[in-house]
Amino acid sequence: MLHSVLCLLFVCGIGAAEEEDGATEDAGSFVEITPKLEAAVEHGLSWLARNQAPDGSWGADGFSGQYQMAMTGLAGLALLSAGHFPGRGRYGSNVQRALHFILKHQDHNGLFTCPSDAQQMYGHGFAMTFLAEAYGMSGDGELGASIKQALARAVKVTQQAQSSRGGWYYSPNPSNDEGSVTITQVMALRSVRNVGIDVPYKVLEQAIEYIRKSQNSDGGLRYSLQSSQTSSVALTAAGANVLMLAGQYRGSQTQRACDYLKKNLDPRHTQGYHDFYTNFYGSQAMFQLGGEYWARYFELMRGRLLKSQGADGSWSSEIGRTYCTAIGVMILCLPYRYLPILQK
Repeated sequence: MLHSVLCLLFVCGIGAAEEEDGATEDAGSFVEITPKLEAAVEHGLSWLARNQAPDGSWGADGFSGQYQMAMTGLAGLALLSAGHFPGRGRYGSNVQRALHFILKHQDHNGLFTCPSDAQQMYGHGFAMTFLAEAYGMSGDGELGASIKQALARAVKVTQQAQSSRGGWYYSPNPSNDEGSVTITQVMALRSVRNVGIDVPYKVLEQAIEYIRKSQNSDGGLRYSLQSSQTSSVALTAAGANVLMLAGQYRGSQTQRACDYLKKNLDPRHTQGYHDFYTNFYGSQAMFQLGGEYWARYFELMRGRLLKSQGADGSWSSEIGRTYCTAIGVMILCLPYRYLPILQK
């Protein structure tokens, strides 16, 4: 297995974690879910529930109400990741209201968007992933039928917005593309396909090829295929995760991307402005690898999240509390393994 190879390479990055940081020496003795983790998850979920708008949405605090669709998708995913299904669990009604909000805001072309949304394809992608994961966990009845129909229409939008190079851009504009939006669409399409809704194979194939071609010689990924930028830890974390979600576990490009993360993704230190984004995808990549690599990463990341959670249950940065709290909850909930997309 790929993670067995990587476990032999702990010479820097995560592998350099010292004993005082709490790094686990034996993955077999590592306990993923602790009482402190469970309390932090509940505290974060409570904050999200209290800050849900009456219409079922969440907004991006600090961005004048922009990114409403993206924030609703992410917050909804956080609730699902803790095992709260539509109409079931303490926050089941919150999940249901979020689903209805997104379904209500699908335009006639199939795009999930709100009037105040900036960078619409982010919102479209996260909304698709949320709907598909909810459908996969509890897709029965009238709501399930509505979700299935909406996702079929949404896939067509994503297909039509794909550029000739295989990527996507901030708006549904097939003449341009960049890496972070491309990752969002691939993850959404993978989630949709997992629950039995048709996604043309060629669309995913071209998208995966876009990610592969965006890899630099050091194993990291750059911002976009046509750029000549240096590698980005954030884009490499996202790209490695998506490659594995697409079943590319043993390919040389996946291994090189993971080697790059091993050297550059250290959960003890923030990754600047993109810290939560980086660890959102980085944690999923480490989870997919499993074994000692996951144990070392998660124990350190869990410790940092537990220490940095606010008294009100939220996490915050310049990106805003809704975004950070949703991602913080999802990272801590990875060991619960509730989301269908996490199943290999």
